[in-house]
Amino acid sequence: MRKRVLIMISPASAARTAGIARYAREHGWYLMIQDRLGYRPLAWDGDGAIVALRSDNETVRMVERLRKRRIPVVDVTVSRPEVSLPRVTSDHVQIGRCAAEHFEERNFRSLAWFSTGWGHVQKLRYAGFTERSPAVRWVVADALPRARKDSYAAFLKWMGGALRDAPKPLGVLAYDEADAARVLDVAERIGLAVPEELAILSIGNDRLICENQAVPLSSIDQNLEQGGYEAARLLDRLMNGEPAPRKPILVPPAGVAQRRSTDIMASRDPLVREALAYIEHNLSRPFGVPQISEALGTTRNVLAKRFRADLRRSIADEVMRQRLAAAKIMLRNSERTVRAIAEALGFSSPSHLTNTFRARTGMTPREFRMTQEDAPDGL
Repeated sequence: MRKRVLIMISPASAARTAGIARYAREHGWYLMIQDRLGYRPLAWDGDGAIVALRSDNETVRMVERLRKRRIPVVDVTVSRPEVSLPRVTSDHVQIGRCAAEHFEERNFRSLAWFSTGWGHVQKLRYAGFTERSPAVRWVVADALPRARKDSYAAFLKWMGGALRDAPKPLGVLAYDEADAARVLDVAERIGLAVPEELAILSIGNDRLICENQAVPLSSIDQNLEQGGYEAARLLDRLMNGEPAPRKPILVPPAGVAQRRSTDIMASRDPLVREALAYIEHNLSRPFGVPQISEALGTTRNVLAKRFRADLRRSIADEVMRQRLAAAKIMLRNSERTVRAIAEALGFSSPSHLTNTFRARTGMTPREFRMTQEDAPDGL
């Protein structure tokens, strides 16, 4: 007999529900969606439910009504850890670690966290983010009095002051895309360069927000599609009478979708920063250390020595890193041919780009583009 499953996730997540739908198709489930969580599910009698508990108590009361009817329920969040439920959730600590590694790879030594609120999920992400390095913690809910939390003027004054006073270059991890967009807006208003002075990383990889900013936002893909699939798999086991796992099932992030907001190597050395800017602005033409040193008014040896001392890599390595990073962005966000990309980024030929790309990433540019096309939106 086909199972009937209720989905109570609000706001709806396209990627997460896609994972649930995939499992449902594979196992012949009938799905019912209850996206208005302030209402009781009417005229529904089914076998199980997948829910996203929220900070309010209405969703908890709805779940309790289902459990009294002995209907198995799986939660896809960890916002209410005090409510005992089988769970499949993102590994939020690992998300924080992923962010720290992303900034570490780019040589950032000064880090900060920003969020509007400070709940259980924020605490987990912050814990992972600060395991190896400390980070300033900026939380609107803690910094502004209740009466001024909805005042943008008050927020701009507080956040602008915090960003101005922070050591540069600074890497900021934001709780989600909305919080990241707030940081970016303040940075623009006070004249901070992103990513040169301030690199911003968000969580969730919501393309609607990430790709529609003055500076497109890098973001950690939570792997929500796989999370939805695993939640459906667990619910299936519960509906078949298996016992619930003792601990939540944690789904690791799928990695960082890199965009412009973190596409830079951080440097405290002003000469190295000038060299990095020169490289970025001249990727379309062939150049080397002689051209960079001449443009900056220094010698090749001095520039090479200070570059390696600060970034722990050669200038040639950094040129190739920037060219490949730009190639990935073009492959992901445009329909340019490999030949056009090679010409735009100073490669001697399409085969030069392809061979270098394969050596550094393990796949050809075309294979990379296919993986990006198949990736979920992560909404």
